Amino acid sequence: MRTSISTVFTLLCASSVAMPAITLAQTGNPVPPTMQRLEEGTDPAITIRKSDSGKKVTEKREQGVVTEVQVHSGKSSYTLKQSAGAGNAAAGDAQSNSIRAAQFTIKEFDLGRKPVEEIKEDTSLQPAPPPPALPPQPVPKK
Repeated sequence: MRTSISTVFTLLCASSVAMPAITLAQTGNPVPPTMQRLEEGTDPAITIRKSDSGKKVTEKREQGVVTEVQVHSGKSSYTLKQSAGAGNAAAGDAQSNSIRAAQFTIKEFDLGRKPVEEIKEDTSLQPAPPPPALPPQPVPKK
């Protein structure tokens, strides 16, 4: 019984491989259909403009891997840093964290810059003099 099942299975496999070859041999090489030339139309009136968003992206790489990206867009700027993971956690581990929030730059100080000239005080706008001191009060005797 086993040989008949394996023989039937082998015949089915051989026939499934041979059928596409037989059908290709019967059809031969058909003549390709005739091609018709299409009329050429006018170019579309589309203008692609470069955006004036003023976005500047700076990437910092270490050994070919992007570790930090600084983005300056208009008045705001922020920094995206690669998540380093805790300790020896590999990427994808339960201990690793693939999410790291963007760090927005709020205020920058330039400590090397010379100070701006002091605003000259206007003598006409002097504050009012302090009120006169009160006379001393006598201390009550007991």
